[in-house]
Amino acid sequence: MGDQTRGIRHTVCTKARGKGPGCTERLDTSTPVWGLHVDGSANQQGCGAGLVLTTPDGLKIEYALRFDFRTSNNEAEYEALLAGLRLAKSMNAKQIRIHSDSQLIVNQVTADFAAKDASMYAYLSTAHQLLRSFQAHEIKQIPRGENSHADALARLASAINDKVGRKVPVEILA
Repeated sequence: MGDQTRGIRHTVCTKARGKGPGCTERLDTSTPVWGLHVDGSANQQGCGAGLVLTTPDGLKIEYALRFDFRTSNNEAEYEALLAGLRLAKSMNAKQIRIHSDSQLIVNQVTADFAAKDASMYAYLSTAHQLLRSFQAHEIKQIPRGENSHADALARLASAINDKVGRKVPVEILA
């Protein structure tokens, strides 16, 4: 079982521990580690995901994804995780540290919770398949307040009217 810090789950996945089919070796601090914050959002306006992928050099790559299909909140959380893992894989990340505020997603990935329906099982299987692409991974449940960047992107994506093309410039005023 993962270490407990202030009630937040922190699990390093290792083959030796045998924690689920997606497990890989422990993170190697001599190899660059990528960071991934993910969040999903499902509401009456729509469904979406937000993710922030951070390179070992500190560059933040942000995505807000709107789904053209309905999801539950848990499915939106998984969609965010899968999109983030695919992005990290496409950028040749070897090790990844994942942060999510979803207790369900983190505990299903670490095999502490079972996937109880076909939809969740399919998402979990895809997540494990993608995680095998990395030499090592770590997944950690964090408080919602520490996931505000990914949450804002997910809420933006789920609230935007998809019938209108748009670009959202961000300007810094000093």
